[in-house]
Amino acid sequence: MTPKNSCKAYYSYSEKLGHINSGTKLLVDRAIKPVDRHLLLVQIDGKHEVCKLVTIVRRRLESLIDKNVFIEFGEAFTDDELVIEGVVTHIIYDARNDVFD
Repeated sequence: MTPKNSCKAYYSYSEKLGHINSGTKLLVDRAIKPVDRHLLLVQIDGKHEVCKLVTIVRRRLESLIDKNVFIEFGEAFTDDELVIEGVVTHIIYDARNDVFD
């Protein structure tokens, strides 16, 4: 059941990011509290990215492109350069344009 205060939004990704292809639709829920290993839609210096939340040992975001790149942040999910848009709940690919392995 979806909470009444849930705010879901679709975001159309315009460039390839790791395994997320251009034109992919992301369903983002702003009402879900992010926990370890969730994929998050974040805005870093005004640019949207999808990162994995890692909270073991210290709080950081893991890049989907290079697993050795981490973005550290404090206890709060807000920062001047970092804005958490929400938790990615579904990734919708356009099957007409993709080749599946």
